[in-house]
Amino acid sequence: MKLLLPSLFLSFTLASLNAADEAKTVTYEGKIAGVVCASCKEHVAGALKQKLPEVISVDVKPGESPDAEEKKLIIVASSGTITKETATEALGTYAKNYTIKSLEKKN
Repeated sequence: MKLLLPSLFLSFTLASLNAADEAKTVTYEGKIAGVVCASCKEHVAGALKQKLPEVISVDVKPGESPDAEEKKLIIVASSGTITKETATEALGTYAKNYTIKSLEKKN
């Protein structure tokens, strides 16, 4: 019984910390055009992560139809300050190849 209580306390504490970390993230969803291959996806993700330090992850998924020009852009960040404009600016020279059509905060 003595070992059970500290173990339960530790489990509860770790669960609380994980929940707090998840609560701190903000997810953005939008549409991006021009991403046609894995290298394109890496260019977009790399630029956003490098120029926007609050970005945790970037994912580009297929659009509504497999051959759709616009893809789904998902950004997970540690703050709620990212906008379509700041993300476009972060693309830098890649902005001539990839166009962020929309971006909005989901949580």
